[in-house]
Amino acid sequence: MANLNSTYAQRHYESALDYFEQGQYDKALQQIDKAIKNSPNNPDFYSTKGVFLHRMNNIPHAIEAYQSAIRVAPDHTFSHYNLGLIYMKLNKVVQAIQEWEAVIHVKPRDTDAIFNIAVALSHLGKSKQAIPFYRKVIEIEPGHVQAHQNLGVIYRDEGDFVKAKYHLQKLRELDSTYMEVVAAEIIKCEEQEFLKKLEADSQRISGAIEEDGDNMLSNALIAVIEEHFDKALDYAEKYLANNPEDIQARLIQGQALCGLSRNSDAIATFMRILVDSPDCLDAMFHLGNVFLGMGDLHKALEYYEKLKAVDSDYPLADENIRSIKAKLSHVGSDD
Repeated sequence: MANLNSTYAQRHYESALDYFEQGQYDKALQQIDKAIKNSPNNPDFYSTKGVFLHRMNNIPHAIEAYQSAIRVAPDHTFSHYNLGLIYMKLNKVVQAIQEWEAVIHVKPRDTDAIFNIAVALSHLGKSKQAIPFYRKVIEIEPGHVQAHQNLGVIYRDEGDFVKAKYHLQKLRELDSTYMEVVAAEIIKCEEQEFLKKLEADSQRISGAIEEDGDNMLSNALIAVIEEHFDKALDYAEKYLANNPEDIQARLIQGQALCGLSRNSDAIATFMRILVDSPDCLDAMFHLGNVFLGMGDLHKALEYYEKLKAVDSDYPLADENIRSIKAKLSHVGSDD
């Protein structure tokens, strides 16, 4: 029977693709729903429905479809990636970054996801923290035109004209259509580089210290994503020594502590953040995760519900709440 259902599901899936290609969207949705009904554990069917709805500009239901795919297969990178695109379009930049982080957790060399994280960080005004991600893209794909272009612009704006000229020249080598623009930009860099040499030593030293700090925080974030929690903790704590109130550094510190199974310290860190910033969504989410990992379902539920009360659209909040309530209900019925 299972094989028969799978066969029917595949036929409905293929019909859905055909109908969508023909522009018969309602029929396409009907067929993909039938495919899902016959094979409810196939994440590709849910993600295909997400693609249909996304292209039809039915964004809320597209999000639901992609989230359904992730519930069936938490490492479904296609759905995480597309959710990131939607959240970015909705200006939910932090949520977009989280989805793309989920992609590179499974596929560490996915240049599209890494590049998108860099763009999102720049969108948040954190261009310096985007630099290591652009560098990672170029390490994997040396001919990535947009990464060279964006690094050239960032370094130019930051006053690092040697690096700016390097990436602009690479851009010109890779794509001749940028030749005139790059030539003009390099002249500007050289003019600004000369003026920079005339600045006071104290200003240059101050700028170097600031850049080092931002790079340290970026390294901490990358270390968390790559699950090098000891390194992440070291970077975060060094950064916090000079910037003790920085929320992002404290969040990374808490994530690293959790990754090192220092749950009590992680809980204390996130709770201190909530004392200072009671509406910090990420602190609530991570507290829910810590308690969930410890098996304390009631405390986990408490923080996920606090989170949802502040932002009803926060990714994974609804799924985690439903999952925990189902588990608690099951425990209650066993009693």
